[in-house]
Amino acid sequence: MFSRKGTQLLPRNLSTLYINFHSLQLTCRYQTTQTNLRRAIGRGNIHHVQTAYESAIKQNSKIDRNMIRKLLLLTRHGKRYQDVEFIKTVIQDMKGSLKITPYHFEYHALIFAYGLQHLPEKAYNVLDQMRNDGVEPNLYTYNTLLGCYKRTNNLRQAELILKEMNRNKITPDTVTYNTVLHLLLRTGEFDRLFELYRTMTDDTEMAKPDIYTYSTVLDAAVKSQNQTIGNEICDHVLSLNKRDKIDLNILNNILRFKSDIDLNQVLELYYDLPDKFPHIQPDRVTFNILLDACLKGGNAAKAYMLFRDMKKADIKPDIITYGTLIDAESRIGNLKDAIQLFQDMCYESIEPNDRIMTSLVNIASSKSATAQDLDTLVSLVEKFQPTLQLDTKAYNSLMHGLALHGRSKQVQHLYDTVFRDITCQPDIATFTNLILSYINDDYLDDAMEIYYTLREHHKKCRDEKLSQVRIPIQLDTTFYSTLIASLSQNITPNQMTTDDEYESSPRLVTAVTMFNDMRPLRIQPTAHTYTAMLHACGQYRDRYLLDLVHQQIKVDMYLDPDIGIYNALMDAYNRTGDGDTVLDIWQTISMPASFSDIKPDQTSVSIVFDSCGHNGLVTRAQSIWIWLKRTKFKLNTNNYNSYIECLCRARDRAGWDHAYQLTKQEMSVPQKPLHGKPVMDQKTVNTLISFAKKKKFDSSEIESLEQWKSSIFALK
Repeated sequence: MFSRKGTQLLPRNLSTLYINFHSLQLTCRYQTTQTNLRRAIGRGNIHHVQTAYESAIKQNSKIDRNMIRKLLLLTRHGKRYQDVEFIKTVIQDMKGSLKITPYHFEYHALIFAYGLQHLPEKAYNVLDQMRNDGVEPNLYTYNTLLGCYKRTNNLRQAELILKEMNRNKITPDTVTYNTVLHLLLRTGEFDRLFELYRTMTDDTEMAKPDIYTYSTVLDAAVKSQNQTIGNEICDHVLSLNKRDKIDLNILNNILRFKSDIDLNQVLELYYDLPDKFPHIQPDRVTFNILLDACLKGGNAAKAYMLFRDMKKADIKPDIITYGTLIDAESRIGNLKDAIQLFQDMCYESIEPNDRIMTSLVNIASSKSATAQDLDTLVSLVEKFQPTLQLDTKAYNSLMHGLALHGRSKQVQHLYDTVFRDITCQPDIATFTNLILSYINDDYLDDAMEIYYTLREHHKKCRDEKLSQVRIPIQLDTTFYSTLIASLSQNITPNQMTTDDEYESSPRLVTAVTMFNDMRPLRIQPTAHTYTAMLHACGQYRDRYLLDLVHQQIKVDMYLDPDIGIYNALMDAYNRTGDGDTVLDIWQTISMPASFSDIKPDQTSVSIVFDSCGHNGLVTRAQSIWIWLKRTKFKLNTNNYNSYIECLCRARDRAGWDHAYQLTKQEMSVPQKPLHGKPVMDQKTVNTLISFAKKKKFDSSEIESLEQWKSSIFALK
């Protein structure tokens, strides 16, 4: 009548009700744990999956093989080592409380997880565990294991796995060979990769290539610049019966390969995509390849058209996209547009990296960089200085750009904040730019103070072991040539030539001081150094110092003067009004080949005619012209312009008439250029008209010349 439950007596019908309720509670509890596990798997949260699984095991919930496979598919991609341990626990639970025999799938998940952790040795040990549990490794086991060795670039061990497969009579399939091919690609074994590919295509008993094979081999062809293999694969894959098998990955590799060969082919393939490959939508990688191809091919306009296509397709540019475009602007020295691209990138919330900032800063040394753009660049550098690291070369470029504009305060500030505390190691270019900034800012005393300090440091570095010097700096010819050249720029030349050493310009004296320091410091002046000095002397019309430099050129046993030095000499003497010396030098360089290896060039011809014209030596100029014609010297438009101006400078009208006839007979007009006849330009005609006015020709004759000019250049 009554049933005992603990100390409580219940009616028999109530006891039955209690038991049924208890069973229902257990069933609900099992269903709840299963539901939680199923939901965690659906959400893809590995941590929640593991928690739900542990809860299910504690409550002895029923977990079938299908659910185990789903949770292993998820957890095998875990990035923590605990995820590997979890998979091992699941396999143990299967053999234990779950009473489910593990098959290949579960062991493969464990091997795969070890591979993600870069533990191929432990992955290999799973094979012994499989055999102990009565599961023989199969083709998929070894393919998964090869993937583990691929992740660690262990080619040697992968080859041993292939041999083991052969011993166990397991025939490799396409996946096997694709893994090996990709491993050969990652390790740079291109010849072996191509050899294996050839074997796959030629050996009838081997697994045949698939689209992934072609993509891998094509990638190798790009990196090794093997056009034979690359063209073969491109032609094969692009054939009509293969188009539907092409995916985005191999398309990108085809574009990458063709970008090194022919830009037109790349663009043609891109524009054919909608018709020939409608199933493929270009991605960010596609556009990055196209942009890089256009910019390498020198077609910046097309690159920016593709950039607009990219934005129109709602594909957001990434750091590679902007980096490519900034690199393109860097090549042409366009700082303004490069800064705009950089700012656009930041507006898109793309964080710049060291490489992009370095590429941007390197443009600062471009001569086209404006002072305003440099100020913007300096502010960007200061903004990102805490997070980005620039190297010495980049800071030197920025200092050089500022130095060209005479921004000595900004250059000094950069030096103090970057180099003084050895944030970056300064080099000779650093100090060159520091001194250059003071020279261009016309603070010669400050420039020389730094120079003298550096000169003494150079001696210390020369006489002591470099390892004992905190900042090893040694002066060189580039240092001197750069500073000497700068001292002949941004000046107001003297109106009168000076022969007095005490009347020399302070800037020129500074240049000579540096030049004279070179030999005692055992630094041999180069042709460029001498050319810079000659240019400075010519700019200042300082015949006294010019003669000194000329004498040094004559006695320098280590210098083999080239035509550049002779041209610089003639130009300098021309500027000082010494036409006779110009003719002496001309005589030297125009001697027969048996006497001299130096031959005049077109620059030499223009200089000697300019000198003859300005120094009243028109007769000598005519003799030189006859000699040039007799020797069939190739005269250009500038040579004709110089000779025409020289003739026009003759006192009487005969010289002008000769120049006019020469223009009409021996030069061609721009609309009809003729072979062997230089094309006259605006300067040619303007010279004739200008001297006609100076010689007070009749107004009707001058008007006729103006009409002639209009007809030649189609002026409206």
